[in-house]
Amino acid sequence: MLNVYICEDNERQREQIERLVTHSIIKHKLDMEVACSTGDYRELLEQSGKDGHPSLFLLDIDLKADINGIQLGGMLRDRNPDCLIAFITTHSELSYLTFQYKVEAFDFMIKDDPGQFALRLEDCLRKAYERHLKKGGDPRRMTIETEESIINVKYEDVLFFETSFSPHKIKLHERNRQIEFYGTLKELETQLDDRFYRCHKAYIVNLDNIREIDKRKRIILMANGETCYVSFRYYGGLVQAMKERTG
Repeated sequence: MLNVYICEDNERQREQIERLVTHSIIKHKLDMEVACSTGDYRELLEQSGKDGHPSLFLLDIDLKADINGIQLGGMLRDRNPDCLIAFITTHSELSYLTFQYKVEAFDFMIKDDPGQFALRLEDCLRKAYERHLKKGGDPRRMTIETEESIINVKYEDVLFFETSFSPHKIKLHERNRQIEFYGTLKELETQLDDRFYRCHKAYIVNLDNIREIDKRKRIILMANGETCYVSFRYYGGLVQAMKERTG
């Protein structure tokens, strides 16, 4: 998931930017969402980074406030050196300020021509998503297709899978979201690596994200506080797999 944050003081323009972003996400089936759209830079600072997802910031330069968008970008860069920051303006001559404030801009978009701006913004979103997918960390991923989008999920982000109440569907649990898709645990089990263990007829758990196990109740507590179950049949194997995993 890549979160998009928009800061634009002009309400009409802000709503237009949000519509363009949403349209591009749907059009290209990007695993992105608008996490915050505001005209108040303080609100953006407060909301950004709360869920831990990587971020793309779309910042107007002239915010009609006590700081400008490039100064805001500098503050965001100090907080999160890995975030992506793109500036939106009617003043192309201000691009030199990004070097002065050492912001390292991902893009610089001029909004004078609505048609060209829409194309440039769409391209910016696609390239930001590609950059997001190429970043380091555990490279193992799975691609899930839902009715709305195609989603790339890192193995390390998965807590567990469970059978869904919806027929022929599986529910994937991450720290901050759940995704339903068509499939069976039996099929899925053959596609995953050894960090995943079938602990119950209704669950496959990520060993790396287990916080603890209640031995009496056979409840597994995950890293984010969610719970799933281990059956008597699979309990011994789960404990052995955890020991082998941790060395």
